[in-house]
Amino acid sequence: MAAAEHPLERALVGVCACMGRPPIPPRSRAACVELLQSFFLWASPSAESGCGEEILARGSPAMRASLVLTEAVKAVSRGGGQVTGAGTAEEGPELKSQTAEESGKSNLVKGDVEKTGNKDVAPTPKVKALSAPVVLDAQCVLDCATAPLLLLCGVHIQEAAWSDPQARCLSNQLLLSLLDAAHCPSVTELLRGSPEEPYSPYRAALGLLGPRLRKDTWPSHPDASLVFPWLLFQVPRPFLSEYLSRVMPPSLLLSDDYKLKNKILGVRCLHHIVKNVPAAELRQYNRALVVYHALRNHLYSTEHDLIEVVLPCLLDLFPILHKPPPALGAYKKDAEDPADQVMQLLLTHMEMEHRINLRRLYARTLPAFQERLGVGIVRHLKRLLQVIVGYLEVYDGPAEAARLSILETLQGTIKYAWPRIPPRLPLLLKSLLKLIHELSTEANQNSPSITETLLKEATECLLLLDHCCKGQVKVSIWWQREKSPSYT
Repeated sequence: MAAAEHPLERALVGVCACMGRPPIPPRSRAACVELLQSFFLWASPSAESGCGEEILARGSPAMRASLVLTEAVKAVSRGGGQVTGAGTAEEGPELKSQTAEESGKSNLVKGDVEKTGNKDVAPTPKVKALSAPVVLDAQCVLDCATAPLLLLCGVHIQEAAWSDPQARCLSNQLLLSLLDAAHCPSVTELLRGSPEEPYSPYRAALGLLGPRLRKDTWPSHPDASLVFPWLLFQVPRPFLSEYLSRVMPPSLLLSDDYKLKNKILGVRCLHHIVKNVPAAELRQYNRALVVYHALRNHLYSTEHDLIEVVLPCLLDLFPILHKPPPALGAYKKDAEDPADQVMQLLLTHMEMEHRINLRRLYARTLPAFQERLGVGIVRHLKRLLQVIVGYLEVYDGPAEAARLSILETLQGTIKYAWPRIPPRLPLLLKSLLKLIHELSTEANQNSPSITETLLKEATECLLLLDHCCKGQVKVSIWWQREKSPSYT
């Protein structure tokens, strides 16, 4: 039976033919790895091929050849795991999975044989080596193909300039076929690999993506900025810490890009790293501080979508950056705390912001920052109360999202900073009563449910104020009613 009749050999020959190589199947694990990695590079955008018609023409054929390969792996696995070419398995080299130790030993032995050649012994003809039988191990081919084919799916599965609808459809089919061949329910399980070598496919994928994600090369490989986050989000805690030094630089590069889309992707990558890497490792070499400065710079942006992903990431980063309180009598500057720095900047933006979407975003995030600072909110009390009063006076649309968040912030402020509240009672009481009066008039444009919620939250603030100020709220309201009979 001819070698080309076997499914794996026929599929590998098809991969060679797709790239324009001679139709010779690989006869070693290293050759199989080289072939499939070259196949991924050939079908991906680069500085040479660009993102135009050439890559568009390569996408669909590459997907078809990859589908044939995964189907061949499944067919051989169902048939017993191996397909033997001409001759017997014992007569030829075997393409199978090897451990790192076995691979190293075989390379050493091979090197010794090459160095200690004997003149009396005739060298083995190269022709026999080329025609030697080969045993194709389906698991080995699958191990070699997982990372390149997964990256190939990531390149063409998303809508981009280098991908057409046909390639995207074939990419989805290839991904399902690859998961089926590996008996994995999801990409996360596929990247996890075997228990003996956990996340070896992810390691191989990073090895392929690494040269494309350097500072001087990644602008020429736009696909890498999409594939890298897609794979990164599949690696959970605690396995991600092993690859921290390899995933953090590309994430910082993406977040520092001039394109908004790449900035958002970079911040999301950093957020995933912050949540899935132990705090001790992030503090090492001041990595957490580097991430903080990269995120803080984005707060000066006016892009709603960017700030929306930056603020939650900062909230998760603050506990990592938090230092224990100084010894009794020691002095610590408030400005040294990153949470205080961000709170100051946030209040500055809220005071001057006129865009409705950003006002709502800042107001929605303010209670979480207040909760993070705790009693330390008293350091920002004067500016915070000015922001609260200013936001309560402005109508925010039918949903009243900003006002509801500001009322929640006011309740927390009263609870945390209650000793400082009595001197500011007239300011807060006037603002709350104006809000209640506005909601009770016919000019109120809100729905009954929103109005009821606002009145409930405002009443809760009044009760907290009255409790904090030892009944002065009731006295003030009674005195105002006596002073003005028309007051209700």
